[in-house]
Amino acid sequence: MTEEKWDEGKIEKLLDSMPDVQDQRSKSEILDRLRKDERLQHSERSLPNRRKSLVKWMPAVVTVAAVLVLSLLIPSMLRNEEGAMNDEAAESQNMKMRTFEDNSQEKAMDASSSEQAESAAISSLDMAAQSHIVLADELAGYHPFRIGLTHEAHVIPITFLISEERFAQDFPGGEQDSVRIYNRYASEIPEEELGFDDYHPYIGGIIDAVDDINHQVPPDHGYDMSSSALEVYNNTVIETFTDHQRLNTIDEKGNPATFDQVGTKEPIPLTAGKRPLPYYKYSMPTGATYLVPSGGIPFDDVESALQAMKESPNDLVDVIVPETVDYDIEVTKGIVTISFKEPLDLEGMEPDAATDLIEGFMLTANNYDMVVKLNHTVQDHYSKYDLTEVLPEPAGVNPMLLPE
Repeated sequence: MTEEKWDEGKIEKLLDSMPDVQDQRSKSEILDRLRKDERLQHSERSLPNRRKSLVKWMPAVVTVAAVLVLSLLIPSMLRNEEGAMNDEAAESQNMKMRTFEDNSQEKAMDASSSEQAESAAISSLDMAAQSHIVLADELAGYHPFRIGLTHEAHVIPITFLISEERFAQDFPGGEQDSVRIYNRYASEIPEEELGFDDYHPYIGGIIDAVDDINHQVPPDHGYDMSSSALEVYNNTVIETFTDHQRLNTIDEKGNPATFDQVGTKEPIPLTAGKRPLPYYKYSMPTGATYLVPSGGIPFDDVESALQAMKESPNDLVDVIVPETVDYDIEVTKGIVTISFKEPLDLEGMEPDAATDLIEGFMLTANNYDMVVKLNHTVQDHYSKYDLTEVLPEPAGVNPMLLPE
């Protein structure tokens, strides 16, 4: 092509001037010519083989493709299935956790309700549980069971509190005497678990005989092994059976028992659990403390017993009235008035010590069938006590709930 510029009009004229090319051969000639062409014959012969080759390799191709497809699909399916299983397991775990939490919450609610009910049931005993005295108005819903427990040859009076519901089930007939109550509950007291000696129930049988009580003992009872053993026996009887006149210790034939220490055992006078002795503090190896009457020789009058509280009678108990506390005592018509020579600041003492002092006076006076009035205290009220009034008569000493 030259460098001359062509336009569309010139190109059209040139194409129009070219002669027409026409194929004058017939269709049969063209077909015959094509059949004779060796190139076309070779291609036509190879076509069936190519088809056969394609047919031959088709299954392998399909297999490979299937494998490829499966290799792509299976991990995905496994992942989906594993995910589903994990989801199911997670949901199952979640359901378990929800169930556990629901159950825990339900139990917690039940426990809370139970604790609230128990708390409400013993709310009147809260203050008594912190002290060593239970008052009459604190016995609502409970029945007292007094008993003398022992520890290392010392007798500790305990007032077990039995729920009225349980007491009504055990005694449908209503009020019972100390003998029947003892025979019903003495064996249920976990003495050793509470730190006491294994002493109750008494060996032999306790038999109610109207005003008297008969304790029938076998020959090998052991209550006469020593003078201290005999003293413990006598004092536990006094602390336990508070509504009879005396206790007779008899043998298996019904005759008065013979003790090695004293010969024929004389009846034990029962004085409603009141031994004419002052009260002191007794500490157990467990750390528990109790207020107990102690001392070898009983005091004839309450004044002497109250003054003796400032000195310990032995090394088993501790005093509950400090040596620096001085007081005068006046007795009028069953009321013992204790007047401190110097105003007594109870809040200046340890709380337990102050409570022990007040209650020790109350319990000692009660041993002589009297009540107490305190004068010249800095506080008008302390713990559960109104110090401006005569202090109430104790309904029990060292209270604790009887285990169900």
